Amino acid sequence: MVQSNDVVNLVTFFDEWTRCIGSGYQRDSLYRHGKFDACTAQWNDIKTAFKAKATSDPDEAQKLIATTYYKQNLGSDLSVSPTAGAIWDLKEKPGWDTEEAE
Repeated sequence: MVQSNDVVNLVTFFDEWTRCIGSGYQRDSLYRHGKFDACTAQWNDIKTAFKAKATSDPDEAQKLIATTYYKQNLGSDLSVSPTAGAIWDLKEKPGWDTEEAE
C-alpha cells in the first residue's frame, strides 16, 4: 500500500531539489563556497522518498524519511541551517533585541 501524503510528501523533496538546481541557489553556492552544488543530497532524498512512499509500513516509511538530508540538515530547525555560522550567527534567544557583550 502506498503511503499517504501525511506520512511521505514527495512534493517537499521535489521542491528542495528544484530549489537546489535553481540559478539563485547555484549563484549563492558559488559565492559562499566557490563552487556549484551538484545537489546530490537532494536527488538522493527524492529516491529515498519514493522508496518510503512505496513501503507498506508507515513506521518504516517515517524511519526512511528521517534519514534524508532534508530532515537532518534543513527543514524548520534553524540550528541546522546551512547559512547558520557561514552567513549569520544563531542567537541564543530569537528576537530583534541585540545581545549585549559581557
